[in-house]
Amino acid sequence: MPLFSFVVIAYNVSTYIEACLMSLKKQRGADYEIIVVNDASTDNTLDVIRACAEDDARFHIIDKQINGGAHLARRDGVLASKGRFVVFVDGDDELSPVFCELLTPYVLAHKADMLRFGRQVISTRPENDASAVANENMFNASLPEVQRNEQILLRVFSDAYHPRLTWSVIDVVFRGDFVRSCFQEMTADRLGRIEDTYEMFVLCAKAQDFETITDFHGLRYNFGNGGSGNMMETAEQFISIQASAKQLDTYVAHFAAAEGNPTVVECAQWLHEEYVRIVGNDWVVRLNEENQRGTIGNVVETWGIDVAYQILADTLCARAKWFVDRNEIPEHSDEFYRWLAMLTKLESEHVRDSGLADEREQVHKYEWHFHDEELRREREEKLMREQAEQERLRRIELEKEARRRFKKGTLMRRLTDACLPENSIRRDMVRVITEHRRSRRK
Repeated sequence: MPLFSFVVIAYNVSTYIEACLMSLKKQRGADYEIIVVNDASTDNTLDVIRACAEDDARFHIIDKQINGGAHLARRDGVLASKGRFVVFVDGDDELSPVFCELLTPYVLAHKADMLRFGRQVISTRPENDASAVANENMFNASLPEVQRNEQILLRVFSDAYHPRLTWSVIDVVFRGDFVRSCFQEMTADRLGRIEDTYEMFVLCAKAQDFETITDFHGLRYNFGNGGSGNMMETAEQFISIQASAKQLDTYVAHFAAAEGNPTVVECAQWLHEEYVRIVGNDWVVRLNEENQRGTIGNVVETWGIDVAYQILADTLCARAKWFVDRNEIPEHSDEFYRWLAMLTKLESEHVRDSGLADEREQVHKYEWHFHDEELRREREEKLMREQAEQERLRRIELEKEARRRFKKGTLMRRLTDACLPENSIRRDMVRVITEHRRSRRK
């Protein structure tokens, strides 16, 4: 029995898979097997895998003829594994060259159901640099070393503790028998994106002990490869993603109901709200204006009017607060008013749950605030214009009076002619200064 089973899932990652597999082949300090699941790639990923595995008995290749998604690929791989411990690796990531050497004594001494290690996050595109730093900080957050029983689930899927553990499965060493048993219980249906939320939920609900050593960065996570990073989505991609989130929400709810544990049910409800937040964030951040208008109906169809309304209301309130904090008001072309129009349309077309009355009140509170603030500023600007006009007219009258008093024959003119004779340098200097002041007033 090998000590480690590295389960690698690969779909159209021909550009990255060689670096990934070579990082595994170079491991020292333990016996291990490498199970590579080619999820019906349409590029030359399989050819690269076979080239890396040639004459290496540690490799076992599962070549799927029909693409089943990351969950089924991971499930097939782990159920075929024989190692005392299992580590999942995505085909576009790599492991530290000293992974086995450093972790072997630790896992043999502790034998926890789950052991989380840290990750090094590498930005592969300049636009992801800031997000990569935030990602690394989040995954390497300092946490208590040991979590047990229900505390494990609460650490990942609730706000009971801060910071929370992440739900990623690719930076965890799993005890072999434990993870194989859990995946055997999981659905054999195809799952879409963020499938690891469901997987980790089941694993955390079943685990008895969870340890962390995040100061060891055992995973090299290439942020921007594959589907990670800050990329815009098409309408079709978003529709698929939000449908996937709903599917996962349903599976988590069914699992929680079957467990019958109040803590599991509570955490499932928390994850439901997180799915809604993820869908809302994708809708706001990853869609352009046209696709936002075109897909809000899909959110209604998939999640119901109340969830769609909540997403829009939360988005509107966040945007409004941004302006309020800066003592500004949005332009009429701003997203706030565009989203408000969409929300108003939803209200007119659908009957909503009265439980969302607070959200509606908050949205309209911001709307009225901006309306009142706009009227106040318009009044202030009108008053300033009127005052400026009055000042301009006053200056005109003063200049007229000055010219009247300066006519020939007046005392002012006689005194000026005596002190500053015509055609004198001093008279010219005064004239220049006077004209300059007049031009500035205009």
